[in-house]
Amino acid sequence: MKRKIMLIAPYFREGLNGFPLGLAYIAGALRENYDVSVLDLTARTPAGRDHNEILLEELNKFKPDLVGITSTSPTHRNALDVARTVKQFSNITVIKGGPHETNCAETTLRNNPEIDYSVVGEGEETIVELVDAIFRWQSIKGIIGVAYRENGEIVNNGGRKLISDLDKLPVPARDLFYLNEGLDEYYSAKLFGGKKSTSVMTSRGCPYSCSFCSSKKNWGGIRQRSVENVVNELKELYEQGFRGFMFEDDMSLANKKWFLELAKQIKQNNLNIEYSLQTRVDAVDKDVAKTLSESGCKFIYFGIESGVQEILDKCGKGIKIEQAKNAFETIRKYGIRSMASVQFGLPGEDLENFSTVRKTIFVLNEILRPDEVAVSYTCLYPGSPLATQEGVTPEMYEQYVKTKADNEIYSKTAHGSNSVHPKSLTPEKIRIIESVLDSELKTRFDVNKFYKT
Repeated sequence: MKRKIMLIAPYFREGLNGFPLGLAYIAGALRENYDVSVLDLTARTPAGRDHNEILLEELNKFKPDLVGITSTSPTHRNALDVARTVKQFSNITVIKGGPHETNCAETTLRNNPEIDYSVVGEGEETIVELVDAIFRWQSIKGIIGVAYRENGEIVNNGGRKLISDLDKLPVPARDLFYLNEGLDEYYSAKLFGGKKSTSVMTSRGCPYSCSFCSSKKNWGGIRQRSVENVVNELKELYEQGFRGFMFEDDMSLANKKWFLELAKQIKQNNLNIEYSLQTRVDAVDKDVAKTLSESGCKFIYFGIESGVQEILDKCGKGIKIEQAKNAFETIRKYGIRSMASVQFGLPGEDLENFSTVRKTIFVLNEILRPDEVAVSYTCLYPGSPLATQEGVTPEMYEQYVKTKADNEIYSKTAHGSNSVHPKSLTPEKIRIIESVLDSELKTRFDVNKFYKT
């Protein structure tokens, strides 16, 4: 009989109804040799139910031999809550992975006895080696990408080399998530009008170095799957009834030639699909927009960050407001809907008179005119240049989210209670910004329906 592994994404009611693609890859890597169950607590907790009750019910039903938990930095505290519940249920091995562990593994182990192992960096290869060793009672000492305790001391085996050939990644175990029509609907993006949809990754990494982001540190530069490999995945998913696809790459058009070839192959293979992608405004021109539109692109998410050029320059974004204006105008001509993602609180933000906040709102209302807006407040993610600049260490982050984080949820953003903001971006400042958003951004947008990021 195969040993049982439960993989868990913690409950996070402040977030989007996103598909946990990273966890699906881990499940795909483990299912060949183990009986794997997944539990996305946000997706699986009905209205009116307590997510901890759902967790206990599923643990009792599946009775796993080992549990793996993923988390970002904003969901770190939630993941620790899950780990404690698991340990109370049964003293089984708990492994924690995800972006937060890549930068904070030693701190996690030092402060949280309920976590037995941390997986650092990409997990598909590491998790298989680690789980095999645990179940065979073998030493963890030589397994790269793992942090653990030994005789009361924290041992970090160091980072594993990034996977060079992404075509060799396991097939994401989507079937373990899409269990019924209700979950089909939950994971499907509304922008595809009710069509069954899912997330797809075509690349990992980002060539840019924005100060607020830890992606380049975590993932390195761009690594790309082959077009053929991605098209084959789209074909298989198409046969399973999927018609909408959210390309979840940090920067889908980092290699424009590659993505335009993918668009061409989508048409040649008669895949009547719709898709969305995330990219930069300086990657879009008339020819790109035309090709994307003809192959089914319906929505583009642009990271604008601010409508103030000086703020963009300070955070290393490397774009101009005029480029943003041209990008939004161009895709509008080809029937592609747009989202502008902005954040408040970057270095240079006027948090006394809020003049820069109003300038960004003016740019959104009068210059960019996107179809949707996503708002966030600058967060100091461990590993990002901005966090380092602000002096935020993993230990400081850990203690803050456990003891000092505000318990309120800011209504226009998915951050808030479990995130660390710059010192100048106090809860009172955020409340003022929200009042400005309510009074001035609503000239074009329903501020109660902002996407939470």
